[in-house]
Amino acid sequence: MELVAWLVIVFSVSLAGLLPVVSASTTTPQQQCGGNNVGPAGVRAGYWSPSSNRYSAVGSIDASLYTHLYYSAVTIDETSYAVAPPPPTAEDASLLAAFSGAVKSASPSTRTVLSVGTDEYRVGESNAAFSRMASDAGLRAVFINSSLNLARANGFDGLDLSWIFPATQADMQNLGALLAEWRARITEESVAKSLPPQPQPLLLTATLYFSNHLFGTPDGNLDYPVDAIASSLDWANVLTFGFRGDSGVTAADAPLYDTSSHFSASYGVVSWLDAGLPPCRLVMGIPLFGRSWFLRNKAKNGLGAPAAAAGTKQRRSNQTGIIAYAETEEYLSSQGTVVTYDDQSVAEYFCSGDLWVSFDGAQVVQRKLEFAARSQLLGYFLWTVGFDDSNSTISRKASESWHQYAQGGFGIMHAGGSNQYVAFNSSSVSLGSCYSRSLSCLLSSVLLLVILFR
Repeated sequence: MELVAWLVIVFSVSLAGLLPVVSASTTTPQQQCGGNNVGPAGVRAGYWSPSSNRYSAVGSIDASLYTHLYYSAVTIDETSYAVAPPPPTAEDASLLAAFSGAVKSASPSTRTVLSVGTDEYRVGESNAAFSRMASDAGLRAVFINSSLNLARANGFDGLDLSWIFPATQADMQNLGALLAEWRARITEESVAKSLPPQPQPLLLTATLYFSNHLFGTPDGNLDYPVDAIASSLDWANVLTFGFRGDSGVTAADAPLYDTSSHFSASYGVVSWLDAGLPPCRLVMGIPLFGRSWFLRNKAKNGLGAPAAAAGTKQRRSNQTGIIAYAETEEYLSSQGTVVTYDDQSVAEYFCSGDLWVSFDGAQVVQRKLEFAARSQLLGYFLWTVGFDDSNSTISRKASESWHQYAQGGFGIMHAGGSNQYVAFNSSSVSLGSCYSRSLSCLLSSVLLLVILFR
């Protein structure tokens, strides 16, 4: 009987030690944060710019490939600090008014988001206006109320802040206040409209950079207000591309990995996870453009080769050194083009004469979305959808890859800002092994008790 009692005690202690493991393994990051008003398939988003209307009209987009489409963007009035819609006589005004209707007529389930951002043609002045607005409670209220009015008037389902970028730690603190007040006003607006049909609360997202780095600013080590972002936003769109615009040598512009620097998509994602943002509040960016250079020497054409100048200005981007995916296809179909896939960084580039281009092809996109799914991120966004080809090749590949990878119950382990990750299946490994060990222990104890009492 003493032996029986001892066995019971051992079994009880063993089982007690296993129970916390079972509990921990069944709690996924998605269960840690709910309420971001997104379906189980997550986010498959794309940004559309009115400047692309001449070659990629909204009506030509296969909206079914996206859960969310962004209109990018309107900006801030630098006098009133309200959101400034396009002038009524401008073409952009009619595009803004028609955007949501065109998207939803093609795909009723796709939701539209109005992005309010820095004026790309007047970056310094525009960012200064955002800074002044965010620093004053009264001006924040003007901005917030005008954004809700403009979104509702044009049939949008959400709002996005694309302030590129807050430049001081005071800006970051004020950004936290702005987001918290914006969320409170959205909730208040939804509750106030009590007459049926009651509208869904507007989505609120923001386009951000790495959690603790803003390269190219006077203070390059700023911390975003992570707590305010996690509690106020439905999700954060992280810019994980555009790293090498000022490089004097050829470089992957949006590699998944870079072991020698912070210029990688994986580092950007892990910077937010390490800062405490739940992965189900994080959406990773994928570029639909490439970065181009002219080589100094056509014989030296690998990564890090000397570059003479940025590549030719292209029709779609209207910028030197930037080439849309649709335009890379023209080079890829040429007989003299040599394409290289770099497995270490997960990046692709090609040479055509003395032109060198880094871009995200289908293979790169697939690998990036495998990483995003294994990291349990909420989803991805494409920038910008007008840069895809007429067959939506990359948009389609992204959607297919996300459906393939995001259904597998992936998890992530990360540490110390590492831009590598270890993946595991928490539901099939941790939980299964715990149940197996518990059952084995129970059966062994029962068997011994039966033997002893025979």
